[in-house]
Amino acid sequence: MKGKAVIALVIMESDRVLHPLGVLYLGDALKKAGYDVRLFNVFPEGIPSAAREIAAIKPLFVGISTLTGLQTEKSYEITKAIKAIDKSIKIVWGGVHPSMLPEDCLKDEDIDIVSIGEGEELIVDLADSFLRGSALNGVKGIGHKSAGSNIINPARDFISNLDLYEPDWTLIDAEKCISVLPDGRRQIDFITSRGCPHRCAFCYNQKFNKRRWRKHSYEYVIEKLGYLNKKHGVRAIQLHDDNFFVDMPRAFRILEKMQEMDIANTNCMIRLEALNTDILKKLRALGTRRIFVGWESGNDRVLKFINKDLTKDTILKQFELLADFPDIAVTAAGIIGFPTETWEEICETIDLGIKLAEMVPSTVVEYQTFLPYPGSHLYDIAIKSGYKAPENITGYGKFNVYGTDMDLTWLPWANKNTKEIFNRIDKYGKLLTHSKSSSPVRSCAKELFYRLSKARLRSRHFAFPWEIWVLYNFNRYYNPKSPF
Repeated sequence: MKGKAVIALVIMESDRVLHPLGVLYLGDALKKAGYDVRLFNVFPEGIPSAAREIAAIKPLFVGISTLTGLQTEKSYEITKAIKAIDKSIKIVWGGVHPSMLPEDCLKDEDIDIVSIGEGEELIVDLADSFLRGSALNGVKGIGHKSAGSNIINPARDFISNLDLYEPDWTLIDAEKCISVLPDGRRQIDFITSRGCPHRCAFCYNQKFNKRRWRKHSYEYVIEKLGYLNKKHGVRAIQLHDDNFFVDMPRAFRILEKMQEMDIANTNCMIRLEALNTDILKKLRALGTRRIFVGWESGNDRVLKFINKDLTKDTILKQFELLADFPDIAVTAAGIIGFPTETWEEICETIDLGIKLAEMVPSTVVEYQTFLPYPGSHLYDIAIKSGYKAPENITGYGKFNVYGTDMDLTWLPWANKNTKEIFNRIDKYGKLLTHSKSSSPVRSCAKELFYRLSKARLRSRHFAFPWEIWVLYNFNRYYNPKSPF
């Protein structure tokens, strides 16, 4: 019977606030199909004990969700730990990383199956096949091992009705997924749609979602928000849609209802070119506190190269608009280190970031380091430019936007210190925010660090970063989860 078949779902975490939305969707699908689901949110230090607990429940299989990067390495560690206890336990990897590199994952003897693409319907089919003891050849969307060979089955169609599935918050202690804002509001992550129709060359979405955008219905979204509000006292939402505003009327209808429910929209992503005065007025009237925009580069050649469909002039014009709405904070994401990019072009991006912070003082400027994510168009170009993908899964532990020990081999002019310099550029960028604070002392401190950081970035002098050291120690004392 299905009810007696236990399936263990695992997600490796690095933060103290959990973000398990994707796995909660899978758990919901399995429970609706009649399976007993156990979810394990595991931090690196808890791998040995989690592996013992998982092995003890004798699961039908263990599903491990992973992204490319440190999470890949840690997912591999718990895979090895489980197999060391009981080699017969089947390990299934799902998520973005195995979806992009299924053959590479299957090369490892301890990874038995990979799930390719979205997994709600796939994981139920897979569980049913395990329960029946039938061959896996008929399960669309997986890669598996057969007679000493690695087999990739035919692809699975996208789910036609996303409303059939939802995050099952009963699988986890929801309190650990909630953060408390300074105003006392309880905040949680939420998604209303999947995918993005745009063609940014650095993004996995072109391959994973095939540039398709699909949505939950308005009624579904409001019902689930109401549940979180009543059951867990949630009064603030961080929207993690890849692109919430593809359907503008729907997006604003949801935001209007959220305001009526007294649920704040604390952060959402919107394409920079989509902004206009009317949209910003609506966002302000509906209490949107922060928006996330990607501007990526300050050089027109690079913007064209990465298919951003923006120009430097458009970026500046849009920030002129944002300057008229100082009560909407902005996180503005740039990227440095693209394949073919020169240091001089990176300096243009640095200078444009400074300009954006001057125009909108509340802007948090990010200078993320480009990484060649598998599945993106730029991954192939990076390979041609000299990048060598890790030879094994553990090598992805260095694959970190904010880390400093990855060699940027796709940039012929980079050396062993370049990633450290890029990391410091990003930290100084985050110090450019200098909007007024409620505390005069804090306002003065922000202004001081803004001026110091601007001077650093303009002079390209990143040695002896004492400002970063001071803030790191100050923030670690008051806020252990600070990025500094």
